[in-house]
Amino acid sequence: MKRKFLLLCLSLWVSLSLMPYTVLAKDASFSLTLNNERPAVGENIQVVVTGNNLTDVYGYEINLTYEPSRLRYVKTESPMTGFSVPMAPKDGELVFAHTKVGKVAGESGKVVLATIEFKVIGGTGSKPTAIGLTNVELVKSDLTVTNHAANVSLNVTTAGKTFNDLNGHWAKQEIERAAGLGFVAGYADGTFRPQNHVTRAEFATMVSRAMELKPKGGADPSFADLDRIPDWAKPSVLEAQTAGVITGYEDATFRPDLLINRSEMAAMMMRTLDTKMDEGWKPAFADTDSIPVWAQPSVAAAAEAGLIKGRDNNKFVPAANATRAEAVVLILRLIDYKNTAEL
Repeated sequence: MKRKFLLLCLSLWVSLSLMPYTVLAKDASFSLTLNNERPAVGENIQVVVTGNNLTDVYGYEINLTYEPSRLRYVKTESPMTGFSVPMAPKDGELVFAHTKVGKVAGESGKVVLATIEFKVIGGTGSKPTAIGLTNVELVKSDLTVTNHAANVSLNVTTAGKTFNDLNGHWAKQEIERAAGLGFVAGYADGTFRPQNHVTRAEFATMVSRAMELKPKGGADPSFADLDRIPDWAKPSVLEAQTAGVITGYEDATFRPDLLINRSEMAAMMMRTLDTKMDEGWKPAFADTDSIPVWAQPSVAAAAEAGLIKGRDNNKFVPAANATRAEAVVLILRLIDYKNTAEL
């Protein structure tokens, strides 16, 4: 019995040795790589999707997941010839497809499928945010399709700026995000002083730095009290004036040291969006009658967009001043609203 078994094994070995030598194809696999392992808030990152051991890839579809509260999708590009079909991301899910055109060979071996660009918009000082490649569908030149559960992910850890007086503050993460985006800064002693009230010069500077303001032409920017505007704020204030975000008072003054009120903030915010408003539009606050008539359409539009909210008993409190923390949160809402509208 033992002899028969050995003979059987020998015959099988001889048969296999006489067959043509064939290298068995390895299974396709996928990887994600990041161009910046520790980006700051406000910086862009690029994630490269690479396929390994691929055979005759003529087209593909990739599916990714990410955290939209931490990353804003910018664009996706493929180095392969042909054309792409990018899908607008939804709820942190991104789909991107690409195909070659005409009678051309597919790609084999190690292939870079796509480079995906995101902008870091949050998460400074908190846990890493994950980007995941969940599924890849490959199409060969003969149009056969194979699906691959990729299940590959990488973590993005944000590096950012913080201040020594934010521990326990309700807007700590938002202030750190704003500092990363570069539209606010702290003081020489390392504090941010979130409860300090904001002047007109400070708010105009924040808005100008945070938004891409476009000049509307007209007269050269200037105010009757130009010499009273601090040097650090003057370029931003004049840029905001040129863009029509601020207009000044009837006597042609800007009054940079006055504390800005909620009505003025709402008007400035909506002007950055160049929103067309009905002059008769009124907000639905309990104290709407106390809102200046010139500001009512802006307040109504800002409230409808979710940029501003009422206080106790649904009152807008138009003459109330804002703290530095409140101003930061309002401008971040404005940035996110504009980014969402542009997708």
